[in-house]
Amino acid sequence: MREVLGMHISARLAWHDDGWNGCICRNPAANTFCVGEYSYPGQHIAENRDLNWEKQCAGKHCGSLDRIPPCCYSINAFGAEEVQAEAEPPSWFKDGTSTRRWPVPPATVCVWPYEEMYADDVRVGNRFDYDRRLERARTYFDSIKPDRSLVFYYANYSNPFSEDEMKRYVLVGLSRVQSVGDELFYEGCSQRVRERYGGGFVWQRNITSHYPNQGFRIPYHKYRNQPEVLEQIALFPDNPRVCKYATRLLSDDDALGLVESFLRVVENLRDIGDTTEDWRSRTAWLQGLIAELWRHRGLLPGMGAVLEAIGFPAAIPYFKKQALDGREVEAHDAIFGFLEGRVSTVPGLDLKPDEAKGALRKWKVRTPAEQHLLRDVLPRFDLESAQICSILSENREENGITADLDAIANNPYILCEQYLGNDPDDIIPWGTIDRGMIPSPDLGCDSRAAVDDPRRLRALLVDALKRQSAHCFAAADQLIESVNRRLSALPEWKRCAFRERHLEVDADVMHGALHIRREGDRTYLYLRTVYEDERRLEEDLRFLLGGPDIQPQFPVTRQSWRDYLYDPQSVLAGLAEQDYREAIERQAEACEKIFRKPLGVLCGEAGTGKTTVVRAIVKAIKKGHGAGASVIALAPTGKATDRIREVLEADDALRGKVEVATIHSFLARHGWLNPNMSFKRQGGQIEDQYSTYILDECSMLDLSLAAAFFRSVRWSSVQRLILVGDPNQLPPIGRGRVFGDIIKYLEKDYPENVAVLTENLRQAQGRLTGGGTGIIDLAKCYLRTALRDAKNEDASTAAEIMLQRVQEGGDIDHDLRVLYWSSQAELNDLLISQIEQDMRTDLERRPPRGKSKPVEDEDKPWVLWSQAFDRRPDYLQIITPYRGEFFGTEEINRICQERLRKSLLSKVGAIDGITLFDKVIQVVNRPRSRPIKACYKCGKGKPEPIEVFNGQIGFVVRHPLDRDKELSRSLRLERFCVVFARREGLLVGYGRNLGDGCPDESVGENLELAYALSVHKAQGSDFDRVYLVVPASKQGLLSPELLYTALTRARKHCTLLVERDVSMLLKMRRREYSHLERINSSLFAFRPVPDGLMAAQEWRGREDGRGHGTLADVMVRSKSEVIIANMLHERGIPFRYEEPLYGPDGSFYLPDFTITWRGSDYYWEHVGLLSRPEYRAHWEKKRAWYDRFFPGRLIITEESGDLSREADAIIRKYFI
Repeated sequence: MREVLGMHISARLAWHDDGWNGCICRNPAANTFCVGEYSYPGQHIAENRDLNWEKQCAGKHCGSLDRIPPCCYSINAFGAEEVQAEAEPPSWFKDGTSTRRWPVPPATVCVWPYEEMYADDVRVGNRFDYDRRLERARTYFDSIKPDRSLVFYYANYSNPFSEDEMKRYVLVGLSRVQSVGDELFYEGCSQRVRERYGGGFVWQRNITSHYPNQGFRIPYHKYRNQPEVLEQIALFPDNPRVCKYATRLLSDDDALGLVESFLRVVENLRDIGDTTEDWRSRTAWLQGLIAELWRHRGLLPGMGAVLEAIGFPAAIPYFKKQALDGREVEAHDAIFGFLEGRVSTVPGLDLKPDEAKGALRKWKVRTPAEQHLLRDVLPRFDLESAQICSILSENREENGITADLDAIANNPYILCEQYLGNDPDDIIPWGTIDRGMIPSPDLGCDSRAAVDDPRRLRALLVDALKRQSAHCFAAADQLIESVNRRLSALPEWKRCAFRERHLEVDADVMHGALHIRREGDRTYLYLRTVYEDERRLEEDLRFLLGGPDIQPQFPVTRQSWRDYLYDPQSVLAGLAEQDYREAIERQAEACEKIFRKPLGVLCGEAGTGKTTVVRAIVKAIKKGHGAGASVIALAPTGKATDRIREVLEADDALRGKVEVATIHSFLARHGWLNPNMSFKRQGGQIEDQYSTYILDECSMLDLSLAAAFFRSVRWSSVQRLILVGDPNQLPPIGRGRVFGDIIKYLEKDYPENVAVLTENLRQAQGRLTGGGTGIIDLAKCYLRTALRDAKNEDASTAAEIMLQRVQEGGDIDHDLRVLYWSSQAELNDLLISQIEQDMRTDLERRPPRGKSKPVEDEDKPWVLWSQAFDRRPDYLQIITPYRGEFFGTEEINRICQERLRKSLLSKVGAIDGITLFDKVIQVVNRPRSRPIKACYKCGKGKPEPIEVFNGQIGFVVRHPLDRDKELSRSLRLERFCVVFARREGLLVGYGRNLGDGCPDESVGENLELAYALSVHKAQGSDFDRVYLVVPASKQGLLSPELLYTALTRARKHCTLLVERDVSMLLKMRRREYSHLERINSSLFAFRPVPDGLMAAQEWRGREDGRGHGTLADVMVRSKSEVIIANMLHERGIPFRYEEPLYGPDGSFYLPDFTITWRGSDYYWEHVGLLSRPEYRAHWEKKRAWYDRFFPGRLIITEESGDLSREADAIIRKYFI
């Protein structure tokens, strides 16, 4: 008989910097994650943490302290001594109930099954039945069996490995459950509370483990500052479903997948020589767990879900009982024997006549293919019944499944390759299928696949390619190496070492999901869908390029363009009429260049007037082809769509005459968007009604979105397509670099189809009005440029001069300031003090409405902030590259909120970390298919459904139902409204009990604080003032595209807050820091990233320059420099490119090549073309600097047709 194991559980922990050892963190201020938005439980630590007290107690055991820290539920997960925990009674008790305290034994966490608290059956009308809640909690904890169940510890998104663009749970350890603590109740509850709230139970309960005898933690704390090690040991769940709702029950199959993952980490820890645990014994323990879990998982873990899916739930208890007796195969055969009429009854299964009749009828309705899959295939896999229904559905393509049921039966690995769930938790991991295909040999059942089965290899490769979410392809040798590394940590009977040769031998199988490409002596792999997407874009774009120039029906002359582009109200028109007209002339040339082209690209850096030119082109279309010409403007985001709509609608001639929409809404309207927001590959309506398409913000266009759009249009009916964007901005969050690749192709083969706006009107206006040009000057240092034939010394010199000014710090120009910081406290003080100083300055220049001067009250900073913002969310924005760490959005948002709302938080509380008057951002799209209710500020009419888009920013205000309530402790916040920018007349409701039939709207699922935003979230918006934080201690996300994008969010002024010194700004100029350069793509041209450049972390920690020569064409800026770099590399001479060289006085320059030879450093400057006198003067000054500080160490070459010979002579003279 199979022993009852019970269920396993996950347990969420608040992050701890020293391994959850029962002690206060040794550096509490550095742990900003425990107070993050996704900590545990909720906002409890953020609301109750006393950082000053923690600093005084740093490193001390909690058992010796005079109070209990708010992280008490997690802190002792791996502690060796008892600590105390406490829970304050809910505010709504209002009866003097006492705080409940209880002991937390060693190796204990406190958890609560929040998912159970919100199940459908615990609601009675508009309130919760606490007796039912308590019953569900008891059932949950009864499922945990001491000495049998396993507990898997994890941290929510508030952890060092999670970012806005990649929110990730991280697993931190596992152990065996030793005991489940007693139920806890508050003391001193009134009779009313006991009756209404289930006796007043506490929402926490101890789970004590057998750690350290059974279990371990991953030593993240030991390697906190070693990212190359963390990359090897960090563990993220394949299926995020196991990490939801603080704690969840996990099946044996879930646990098996997690244990196999932990085994992989242990192998890595052994490889790096870690000594925090005896990893050999831990390996043996994990291997024993795997064998144990297989025994209890059995052969048919999906049988219950199958029975539910086919409408035969009455058979589930019978099957479970038989499985516990070790008769699951016999029970399976008996059940299906009954359904297929081979037997009339199933001994031990009592069915009512209606149940039996209904089950038989439902089974007969199934097709033979469905029956085969349900009977013989799906029971082997631990799937959800809803997933099974999606797989069987005739509309399975809505979930990504293009294969028919027979193909799935023949190759169940298709499910993990193709299935796209209805939410982020709804996935089918490779391991789930693999465990069903190759079960433990101890179960005595044949495998459905050999360990070297080509279907298995294909699914592994598909999974590996999906994880490389930015790349269109990857090298086969690297993919197979990662696959073999993954398999090596599995039990020996599941291991296999694949070779590239398998791809050739099993090519027919591989081609079902992969495309294999041979280039030179190397093989590359694509997901077949990705390969097809690239080719689709090429085909349609080439079709447009092959068309004749467009002939307008009515003339559009050069004067027409001047009229459309010239703005008599422009500041430039008044201050520099002639310069402005010359700039307009060059814009007109750009318009004429692409106006008659079926495919045109309009690109330009920030401030060059792209949106103004788009408006002019639309007006020209209406003139040249008649007012009825059909034009649609599309953009990847709702925020970008709103902006272009605002520009077009502001023009009287265009108002209401140009359709504007997001690409997603366009696709949805034509049936190309599935309910789960994935794209259909066929079956949608082909649009043929528009003659002109304008795609704005194309730098944010990823491959899948672009391909879906191109599939949705009949291009033979389209007159022109215009792509608009700034190629210097961050690449999209998705696959490929579509816009950049299109520009490269057109510039080379169709240069007449590309119009580049070169006149920076924003810079010119700043120069004339005294506003400064520092923002644009610094941004130009990070422009993406093609590899030039000759070195452009002007550009290099301008960048060097600008960065030398930045090194000095302070006010670089009227619009740019640089401040340096070296500690967390210094950053916090500097940021807030500078913001408030600037606010006072701005208010002196523009007194707020109804006030003659700003109110000064140090105890009421919110008054200053409110007056300065003046209800304009785009007045000021803090931007930072990261979410976590003390310089990330979570911590800076917390600091700002504490500065402004501390008193309010104590009075009315918060909803999911947001309180009244906070600045917030919408983080999910609410399109027409899923609108949100809003009412008018004027109070007229009922709430109406509206669209709100990801990225829209606004301020929280009181809900109309709470307007007359006093802001006191008696009012606990349960709802509020948000007034978004550009929609000032609408109040969008969030929270519970919103009135007028409005459904509840989760705050946490829709909104985040927005005092600080990540660069990605700020992309597409601009602000009067920007405060940009640039850390040096964490570099993974830093790139020239990121810095350029962040700088150019500022309209009037930018303050850079840079860690330590200018070095990080210098590093980000280097081409190997570029995110775009590190994306494998093949749109129009095959562009594999060199292996050395792919390992970004390896590059960024390297100081000796080894391997640089192999990447010369990627890292240097001109072909002449490539010649020098390659010659050095071929002769085995190591070098560093553009490494800062500091003189004794602290000044610096950027030598092209630094070469260490026989213990001495030499500096090779290749002098390019110098056209401007000031740049030539700079070079002479630079040369004198070398002579003064580094005499005899400077090597000079100049642009010439004989560079190879000159460089060879120099190398022979100095280095051979």
